Amino acid sequence: MVKIYSAFTKEIDNPESAAREIMEQLKPAENAMKNCIGIIHFYHEYAETGALKAVTDALPFETVGCVSSYIGMHEQHGDIALSVTMITGDDMSFDVRTVDNAASKSREQIIGEVTRICSGFLASGKPKVVIPLISLMQNFSGDDLVETANAQPEFIPMFGTVTFNMDKITSPHYVWGKGKLSTDMHVFVALYGPFEPNFRITSSFAFDETFTDAVEITEADGAILKTVNGIAVLEYLKKLGMVTNDNVVTGTYGIWIIPAILTYPDGTRVVRAFPGVVEGTGYIQSTGTMKAGAKIKFAHLDGDKTLASAAKLFNEITGDNENNVLAYSCVARAWSLGSKYSAEAQKISECSENYRDKNSAPLNYCVAYSGGEICPIKDKDGKFVNAMHNYTLASCSFG
Repeated sequence: MVKIYSAFTKEIDNPESAAREIMEQLKPAENAMKNCIGIIHFYHEYAETGALKAVTDALPFETVGCVSSYIGMHEQHGDIALSVTMITGDDMSFDVRTVDNAASKSREQIIGEVTRICSGFLASGKPKVVIPLISLMQNFSGDDLVETANAQPEFIPMFGTVTFNMDKITSPHYVWGKGKLSTDMHVFVALYGPFEPNFRITSSFAFDETFTDAVEITEADGAILKTVNGIAVLEYLKKLGMVTNDNVVTGTYGIWIIPAILTYPDGTRVVRAFPGVVEGTGYIQSTGTMKAGAKIKFAHLDGDKTLASAAKLFNEITGDNENNVLAYSCVARAWSLGSKYSAEAQKISECSENYRDKNSAPLNYCVAYSGGEICPIKDKDGKFVNAMHNYTLASCSFG
């Protein structure tokens, strides 16, 4: 059996108080079983005030973690906050490995290291899940990670996040692991034991809704989408009226607010975001790898659908009496809500109250915000494959 306990603090300027609050809520002396790993999410200034160090020093077990610009748990939520999710069990075990100094390495070098990490995990038995916490960088993306994981001789389910600091793109996108804080480290936590994680994803819009017609990607270069149906993608979006002649997304603040649904030849479908136009071209930049031959259709993002999708996912968790939930939500979902960016965390809090009423027990959960959600999905043959998502709320329940 695996259990999750979560703790939450807003004490950013008083490290001692932050550590005390976390310890009082987790009660590791009472709740920690034989093996224990802590997943920490924190607003970036917790690393700068010493509060992160105070918390990790106080905890009597190993911790990993990453930055998050908003956090929700136990019917609480906040932007300037820190949470600790304690995953523990007598029969559960874990293994933490890292790729260090990733910014100075080539994509091929990192792929080689991740492959060796996966082989090392498999040498100890098959992990039930691997939690990756990936630094945001250009030389190794979430798509590179899932391609590498899916190429292994045995399937390793991965559920995690590409770190993202919502303050601004140049803000520190911290990752914490092996006692180090870094902006160019990838952390991997393999969990073993007699438990079965359950994965769920939901998007800010339904896959079966009608948006633009599906078109074929005819030219792409990595994360750059160049042409669809043989014409420059920016020209295509302008013809649809989704982008003005000044390259502004109609009715929004920038092209990143346009999501797209990609359907690959194996039948898997994922969502991608577009953070901008490639200057001087008719191309646009994607948050993930674009591949010629895939089908793509574009949509407008809707804040009401974001909230409805969050409620749907957590109501499903309540209906199935699942618990011990770790979740990642795309930062674009918060952006879709405008000035009410905390509304999704509030909605999840309301759902957790419904869980308490229905099941006569609290819902143990933590939701953090992500620059890319890594979660397995099923392909057309019903087999799980790892995938990187955007505009998605992804969850993993441990019981």
